[in-house]
Amino acid sequence: MHRDKVFQLCDETVAGLKKAAGDQDQIEAAIRRYIDRGDRLGMSPYDLWDFFAISSPSIPEQAGYGGYECDKMVAVFERMSKERFGGD
Repeated sequence: MHRDKVFQLCDETVAGLKKAAGDQDQIEAAIRRYIDRGDRLGMSPYDLWDFFAISSPSIPEQAGYGGYECDKMVAVFERMSKERFGGD
């Protein structure tokens, strides 16, 4: 896993979520790109979770989302992550 590329991916995801401005289709597209590119970079599902939703500030928080909107993005991330990597 290349640290610089991971941070670049996180920055690009924050920018994509900011640009989405609450548009659900664009939010889902940004999250899917994050998961797909992160997987190609060799990030584990845990690493993806950590950067997206565990470490503070989370990616949605950095993009200016909070409360319900942030929780909703984490739920989308969880669903897409399970689709990609499996899990219960």
